[in-house]
Amino acid sequence: MRILDRYIVREVTRHALLGLAIFTFVFFVPQLVRLMEIFVRHTGSVTNVLLLFLCAFPGVLTFTIPMGVLIGVLIGLGRMSADSELIALSAVGIGRRRVLVPIVVLALTGLLLTGAMTLWLTPGAVATLYRIEASLLASQASFQIQPRVFDERFPKLVLYVNDVAAGGTRWNGVFLAEVGADSGSRVTLAENAIVIADRPHGKLDFHLRGGATHECSPQDPDRYSVTAFGQSDWPIEFSGLQAPVTRQPGVQERSLRELFSGGGPNWREARVELHRRFAFPAACLVFALLAVPLGTRPRRGGRAAGFLVAVVLIASYYLLFIFGAGMAREGILSPALGIWGADVILALLALVLLPRMEQIGPETDVTRLFKSLRSRLRSITARRAVVSARKGAEGSVTVRPAFLWAASRGAGFPQLLDLYVLRRFLYLLVVLGGLFIFLFEAFTFFELLDDIARNHTPFLVVVNYFRYFSFYLGYQLAPLSALVAVLVTLGVMSKNNEIVACKAGGVSLYRLALPLLLVGAMLAGSMLVMDDTFLPYASQRQDALRNQIKGRPPQTYAHPRHQWIFGENAKIFNYDLFDPASNLFGGLSVFELDPSTFDIRRRIYAARAQWEPVQKLWVLQSGWVRDFAGGQVVRYQIFRVADFPELSETPGYFNRESRQAFQMNWRELHGYIEDLHNAGFDVSTLTVQWHKKLAYPLIAPIIMLLAIPFAFFVGTRGAVGGVALGVAIGMVYWAVSALFEALGGVGQLPPFLAGWSPDVIFGFLGVYFFLKMKT
Repeated sequence: MRILDRYIVREVTRHALLGLAIFTFVFFVPQLVRLMEIFVRHTGSVTNVLLLFLCAFPGVLTFTIPMGVLIGVLIGLGRMSADSELIALSAVGIGRRRVLVPIVVLALTGLLLTGAMTLWLTPGAVATLYRIEASLLASQASFQIQPRVFDERFPKLVLYVNDVAAGGTRWNGVFLAEVGADSGSRVTLAENAIVIADRPHGKLDFHLRGGATHECSPQDPDRYSVTAFGQSDWPIEFSGLQAPVTRQPGVQERSLRELFSGGGPNWREARVELHRRFAFPAACLVFALLAVPLGTRPRRGGRAAGFLVAVVLIASYYLLFIFGAGMAREGILSPALGIWGADVILALLALVLLPRMEQIGPETDVTRLFKSLRSRLRSITARRAVVSARKGAEGSVTVRPAFLWAASRGAGFPQLLDLYVLRRFLYLLVVLGGLFIFLFEAFTFFELLDDIARNHTPFLVVVNYFRYFSFYLGYQLAPLSALVAVLVTLGVMSKNNEIVACKAGGVSLYRLALPLLLVGAMLAGSMLVMDDTFLPYASQRQDALRNQIKGRPPQTYAHPRHQWIFGENAKIFNYDLFDPASNLFGGLSVFELDPSTFDIRRRIYAARAQWEPVQKLWVLQSGWVRDFAGGQVVRYQIFRVADFPELSETPGYFNRESRQAFQMNWRELHGYIEDLHNAGFDVSTLTVQWHKKLAYPLIAPIIMLLAIPFAFFVGTRGAVGGVALGVAIGMVYWAVSALFEALGGVGQLPPFLAGWSPDVIFGFLGVYFFLKMKT
């Protein structure tokens, strides 16, 4: 390989790797939180844990390798064009088409890598990922039991544990009840238990100590027995805690032979997947051929301009691919035409532009039109700046240069320099935010393609889902967009020596950062307001539409049926039916427990229980009551109608919503947590998310504060260096945040500490590096 070829390959490859890292991180963030939770909750060998993380990458790299090729060619050749290196090659007789040789080699390398991902690694990785998750879930099944939660995943049993030790193998206060036609007829309580997972036999061995078993007959209330025990061993199957073994593999897990031979009602789905596995690798070659004529054109902007062009091309390609895939699955287009349409269109555009690579000469009418519009906009902006400078200078008729006027002592806020910095920052914030949202939605669309085709979801439903989903993504990605925008804004200013001009004019870097920090505080306030007002509604709508796309039955979550619920003052309610409209129980059993020994003190049964709003009490009909002391029945009474003052729970206590944290504002979530905690539900994860509702918006100004000093470290690298550093900082933050959230969800950290630790850590680093700047 010649020196020129090696030089071009090296220049293009380093930018391609940078683009690959950026887009891979953006796509990998949604997987990171789920994988971190599995890693924290479940133990396993180091090999399995590493393999779990590695299996998540092939599906992501399928999308990001073609993006990396496009980024590398556009930015690499754009940098060479901006530095006049391509003109120098033309001057010595080397045509621009000569650069096609190393570029095609790079594109073919990307094609082979992407083909390996789509044809071989991704199907195996998806199947392995499900297998490892099931293995980790089964390896320490006892760790999945949450304290103060009614767990119904055991065959014909419901389990309640009052407290779980840190090791996960010792439980205090155990309640076991048989479920089925005679729910609650056989109940076992124990003061504590030792739990050992027996994986080869798929069981949990319960070693109960200090308890009793209560048995009764719903048909004959006079029959009741209590069997006390000092120790008792219970082997219980835990298959309900594992991932389903009989899960049908999806199209992404099928081999090429299975896709080729796919028939029946899902033949179109198999054909779409088959063509997709070949179309994505071919996109590497198409992107490279299209990027060469665009990257070699003389233009200003260098790497930043190349990055923006790459973003436009990526967005165009995936939009075409999404519409083509949708029409192919609906039967409007053939699978081949729908999937390959985007590749064909971009390939035709590349064939049109490639012959014009050598034309450096006269401008076209379109080029002159764009230059005319750009010069007109610049003249309007310059006139507005002069008018602002004249109004700002009190009593002065002399218009001074922008930087010197901005540096004048005693000037107010905002100054011209502030507006100059904010204009660049806000522009980048909007562009980067839109880019990140589009990438996330494109990746999500490809994940939902199978469900859209399988359930024949209408097109408008899909559009509305992504419309509401964009608000959720905008909230989640706002700090990352602000971080990268700060790094790019100040990095470009440093590269263009504008920071040196500011210092020469007497402007401190602290003063230069002031408008950015104020905008960061405003961004945090906007996120808080959005999360308190519109975002919960948008999240509920997108969740409902996603259920429709997934083919799940319609759910309101307003009045779920809880057969077991923990009441006030150590009571457990079990019922066959609860009608919230008439406040009526059917088949109600109430167990009053001794909190110290976890023994039953009183048990009440009623065929019906009606709430009387005037007296504010429950009226029980056709039932009985038994009092216990020392494991023996000391009182037994049958009643036709009775009321018990200790049953102080109102109907609203049993009429609770089942909603996700992101579907509520922080006040609703706080009340929801209190209700669930009183009812015997585990609220560790929800409490951490409640703290994050307040802590997450504040990370925007904090991470911007951290970005300001780092922006000057990459100043010579301009926009691309800022994007790379921003992604690196964002990767560290999201990894730390996911780890602390997972630790708080399993009770290894207090919820307050789990929610606020990322803010404290990055806030400390931001203040430290900010004060260390040489201003």
